[in-house]
Amino acid sequence: MSLSDADAEESVFSGQNDQLVSGKDLEQPTLTNSGDEDEFSDEEDDEEPALRYKRLGGNVHALFEKDTASTLTASERFLVLGTHWGNVIIIDFEGNEVKKWRAHSTTVNSVSVDIDNEYVASAGDDGRVVVHGLYTDDVTIVNYSRPVKAVALDPYYSRKASRRFVSGGTAGQLIMYEKKWFGKSDSILFTSAGPIQTIRWQENLIVWACDEGVQIYNTDQGTRISQIARPEGSPRPDLYTCRLHWKDSHTLLIGWANFVQVVVLKERAQQQSPALGFTGTDNDSRPLLYAEVSVMYRTDFIVCGLALYRDNFLVFTYGDHQMIEGITAEDDTQIPREEQQHRMRNAPPPELRMIDRNIEEVSSDVLPLEGFQLLQPNDYGLAYCAAHSSSASAKSPRLENEFDDNNAGAQTNEADTWFILSPKQLVSVRPRGLADHVQWLTERGNYQQALADIEEAYRGDGQWAMYRNQIKAAEYQSIGQAYAQILMDGGNTAEAAKVCTRVLPRTNTPEAIEAWESWIFAFAETSSLHEISPYIPTATMQLSSTVYEMVLAFLLTSDISEFKCLVFSWPASLFNAYSVVLAVEDQYEKAASAEDKQSLKEIMAFLYDRLNQPSKSLRCHLELFTDGILSRVRRENLFDAIRDKAELVLCYDDHSLGLDRDGAEVLLQERCESDGVQLLTDNTDAIPCASVVKQLVDTPEHLYVYLHTLLTKDAHLGAPFADLQVELYAEYNPEKLLNFLRISTYYSFDKALEICEERNLVLEMVFILGRMGDNHRALMLIIDQLRDVPRAIEFAKEQNDPELWNDLVMYSRDKPEFIIGLLELGGTHTNPTKVIQNIPPDLQIPGIRRALTNVLHDYHLQVELCTDCKHVLEGDCELLSDGLRRLQHQGMEVECDQMCLVCQLPLENMPAGSSNVLAFWCGHIFHDKCILHPDVQLKTQMDSLTSSTNSSSVDVVKRSQHIIHSPADQRRLLMQAKLDRTMMIRQYSPACPVCVEYDQKKMQQARTGWSPSERKDRELTGSSGGAVDIPEQADLPPMQTLEI
Repeated sequence: MSLSDADAEESVFSGQNDQLVSGKDLEQPTLTNSGDEDEFSDEEDDEEPALRYKRLGGNVHALFEKDTASTLTASERFLVLGTHWGNVIIIDFEGNEVKKWRAHSTTVNSVSVDIDNEYVASAGDDGRVVVHGLYTDDVTIVNYSRPVKAVALDPYYSRKASRRFVSGGTAGQLIMYEKKWFGKSDSILFTSAGPIQTIRWQENLIVWACDEGVQIYNTDQGTRISQIARPEGSPRPDLYTCRLHWKDSHTLLIGWANFVQVVVLKERAQQQSPALGFTGTDNDSRPLLYAEVSVMYRTDFIVCGLALYRDNFLVFTYGDHQMIEGITAEDDTQIPREEQQHRMRNAPPPELRMIDRNIEEVSSDVLPLEGFQLLQPNDYGLAYCAAHSSSASAKSPRLENEFDDNNAGAQTNEADTWFILSPKQLVSVRPRGLADHVQWLTERGNYQQALADIEEAYRGDGQWAMYRNQIKAAEYQSIGQAYAQILMDGGNTAEAAKVCTRVLPRTNTPEAIEAWESWIFAFAETSSLHEISPYIPTATMQLSSTVYEMVLAFLLTSDISEFKCLVFSWPASLFNAYSVVLAVEDQYEKAASAEDKQSLKEIMAFLYDRLNQPSKSLRCHLELFTDGILSRVRRENLFDAIRDKAELVLCYDDHSLGLDRDGAEVLLQERCESDGVQLLTDNTDAIPCASVVKQLVDTPEHLYVYLHTLLTKDAHLGAPFADLQVELYAEYNPEKLLNFLRISTYYSFDKALEICEERNLVLEMVFILGRMGDNHRALMLIIDQLRDVPRAIEFAKEQNDPELWNDLVMYSRDKPEFIIGLLELGGTHTNPTKVIQNIPPDLQIPGIRRALTNVLHDYHLQVELCTDCKHVLEGDCELLSDGLRRLQHQGMEVECDQMCLVCQLPLENMPAGSSNVLAFWCGHIFHDKCILHPDVQLKTQMDSLTSSTNSSSVDVVKRSQHIIHSPADQRRLLMQAKLDRTMMIRQYSPACPVCVEYDQKKMQQARTGWSPSERKDRELTGSSGGAVDIPEQADLPPMQTLEI
C-alpha cells in the first residue's frame, strides 16, 4: 500500500494491517415480511444478533412499482432518494413520502443535503446539478453538458451567501460552484484522467475518488492536502464505485472494491516537503493537516458501503472469495462472456458484516433483497444517519415545525441507523435495542437475565442504558411477574418474593393494589407468606386490611420474630390492632419457650400503646423492664395507670439495681433512691399509701423499702402503718429500729415491746419502756442484760428521775464497776457522798483511789470556774455601765433649720409662749410649748426659777441671787439655770409623743394575738407606767433624723 509514488518513502502507517478476511460458511437466512417489519432470523439461537433489520413501509412501495432507486443519502431528519427516472424524493424514516420533484430527465447519480436540512442538491446523467430549497422556492440549476456523477453541498450552504457546492463526473473535473459579488463562477479544483466517482464534504474538507485515488482538499487553505492511491492489486476503478464515509472531521473510511482503509488527519506545526504531496503557502502560519492511513486490509468481498458501529467496522458487502479471485487487477477480459452473463444473472445476496479492530469478523447477516440475483455491487448503497439530538434541530428552528406540518406522523431517529439501498427496496438497520434484547431473552426463557438487563439500563449502566426508554413500566412488570411465576412453580418462593418486590408497581392505583394482593394470596396458597411479608408496601400504597391481617395471623403462628418486626414497622392504619392484640394474648398462653413469651409481651405492650390502654401497656413494660418507662409515667402523668402496679414497680427497681442476680447486695440507701420507689413516694396523692401497702403485703421486703423511703420524706404519711413498720425494721434492719422508735409517735408501745421481746432487742426495749414510764424495768434491762454502766447512767440522766438515781445507787453499792462509773460519770446528777456511804466496809473496789481523786479534782474545778465567771460578769457590768454614763453625758447637736415635729415650724421660730426647745434621747425635738402641759410650762420657765418661793426650788432661788461680777459668771449662771430647769421638767416624766404613738400602734396590733390574760396584764402594766397626756387633735409627723 502507498499514498503515491512521490511520497511513499516518507509515509508512516501506524497499526497497518494488510490481510485477507475469510468469510464464514453460514446458511443463508431469509427476510420474511411480517407487517411493516422484516426480521432477520438465524437458525443458530446460541448467539444473539447485534443488528435489527426493517423494510421501510409507507408508500415507498408504490414508488418502486413505477421507478427504481439509484442513490440515497440520510440526514438527521429524513432520507433523500434519487431515482433512475430523475426524481428526487424526501421520505421519512418509516418510508412515507414527504416531498417529491422531478429534477432530471435521466438517472440521478448523487444527492446531498446541507447540515441544516434546508437544501437538497442532485446530480444526474443529463449533465445538470439542481439545488432545491425544501422550505423556499429557491432553485439553482447548473448545466455542465456532460454526465455528473457526484455532487456535495457546502455543509453550511444555507448560512453562507456564497452558496457553494462541488460536483464532478465523466469530464474528470472537480468543479466548485459559488456566488461572488460580481456573479456566479465555477472553479476547477482538480482534473483527473478518469471520471469523478464520489464526493463527500465534511466541515472544511472535501474528499473525492477518481482513477488516481482518493483526494483530500482543504477549502480554508484552498489546497489539496493529500492523495491516497488505490491499493495495489485492486480491480479497475471504473468497475466498482469507491465508498467514502466521514466518521468525524479527522477520520475517513474508504472502501474501494475489496479493500478497506482508515485515514486519520493530523496537524503539524511546520511546513513539510512538497514531495510528500502536501502544498501550502509560506505565509500561512496555521498548522497544516497531513493524512495517515492507520488501518488497511483486503477482503474477500466487494465493499458496497461502510460505517463504524461502536468499535467495529460495519461493511455492506457483495460476493465472496471466488468472485474476487476471478477478477484481475486491471481488466476481466480473461473471463469468458458466458461466465460473465451467468454471474450477472445469478448474483449472490449482499451481506452486512461486522468486523472488529483486530480484523476479525464478528457477525455476518445475509440480506436477500428483492431481485438481488440481477443486481451488481454498484446498484447497492449504504447511508448512515446519526442519532437525533436536540442540538440538531436547534440549528434550524423552522425545520422542525415545517417538517412536522408536512408529515405529522414522522419520527426522529433516536439511535444510530444505517439504510441499505437497492433499486427496489430500502431497509433500515439499527443496533438491537433493549426491547429486542429482552424479546430475544424471553423467547428463550431467560427471564432472569432479561430482568437484570432492564434494571441495569434503568440505572443508567451497561450497554443498554441508552435504550432504557424502549421498555415501559408495564412491560417490565409483565416480564418480572412471568419470571416470578416460573420461580413459584419451581418452589423457589424466596427468590420469587424478591422479584415481586422489584417489579410490582408501588403506585396507589387500583391496578397496582390488585397486582400486589393477587401475588400475596398466591404466596398464601403455598404457605410462603413469610417470604413476601418483608416486602409488602405500606407507605406509598395501602392494600386492604384483610391482606395485612392475614399475613400477621400466619406469622403469629409460624415466625414470631418476623411478626414482631412487621407489627412494629407497619402503620397503625393498616390493620385492626384490637383484633391482633387478642390473637397475641391467646398465643401468649400457648407459647412454650421463654423467648417467645418475651417477644409476645413486647408486642402486647406496643399494641396497647397504640390502643391507648396505658394500664395494660405499663404492666407489660414493667414486666419487660423497659428502659425509661418510669420516666414516661412522670412525663405523661400516668400515675392512675400505675396505681395498682406497686409490686411491679419495686421489681423494676430490683432489676435496675441487679438484685435479680445471685449474690447481688445493694445498700438500703440505693434502694430508697431508685426511680420506682421514688415515683411511689413522690406522688402519694395519686398513688395512695394504703393502696401501695395493700399490694406489698405479700412481699414484706419491698414493703419495708417503701415505708422506709416514705419515712425519710414525711413521717406523718406512714403513721397508719407504724406498727407494721416496727415489725419490718425488726425483721430486715434492726439497726434502724431504735431511730424509728425515737422519731415516730404513732406506733403502739405494747405491740412494739412485744416485737422487740420476741427478737431480744434490748436497746429498743429499754427505749420503749422509758417511753411507757417503766424506767425501773428499763434500767434493770440495761444493768442485767447489757451490763453497760455508761448506758445505764446515760439513761438515768435522760429520765432525770431522782428515784431512778436512788435505784441505780442502791443497785450499785456492791458492784465495784458500777460504783466507779457513778463516781466518774455521775457528775452533778448524783451525790458522790451518798454513793461512798453505801459502799460496804469489806468491799474491795479496784480504782477507787483514782475515782475519788477525780471527784475531788472536778469539785475544785467547778469552784474555780464559778469564781472566774463571777469576776468576768462583774467586769462586763462595770464596763457597760461606764459606757452608758458616757453616752448619757454627751450633748446633742441641734440645727436651727430643723422642724418641730408637732407644729412643723423651724425650731428658731418660737411660737407665742415658747422660749425653749426640748430634745429626747430618741432623737425627736419639739418646742416646749408643743408638748408640755401649760401648768408644767409655767412652773418651769426660766423667769419663775428666780422669782419662785417654792420650797422645792429654794436652792435655785438662792443661786439666782448671787451677784454677777463678770460675763463668765453670767454664762455659768445661765447654764446652771438650764440644768435646774431640765431637772424640774424630768420630775413630770415627759415622754416623746412620736414614740408613744408608735408604741401604742404596735400594742394595738399585737393585742389581737394575745390571750385574755396577757391582754389584761399588759393593760395593767401600761396604766401604771404614767402615760403622757397627748392632745387628741395633734397630728404628729413621722420621726426625722437628728444630727448629733
